[in-house]
Amino acid sequence: MDALNLAEYLLKDIRQQKADMTQRLADGAVETIQDYRFMVGQIRGLTQCEEHIKTAMKGIELEDG
Repeated sequence: MDALNLAEYLLKDIRQQKADMTQRLADGAVETIQDYRFMVGQIRGLTQCEEHIKTAMKGIELEDG
């Protein structure tokens, strides 16, 4: 059960970071194309992490059955 709590905590944090970055992009807070590309890369990386955690959680939930 501890692993599920950790995964849920990480997912919550990742989703908040993605939401914050997405909002900054939407607000036009990014001044250069380099900053834009960096931020988009960060969002993509966080999305991949989120997917990996969700996949791992499915395995943990099946084991706990």
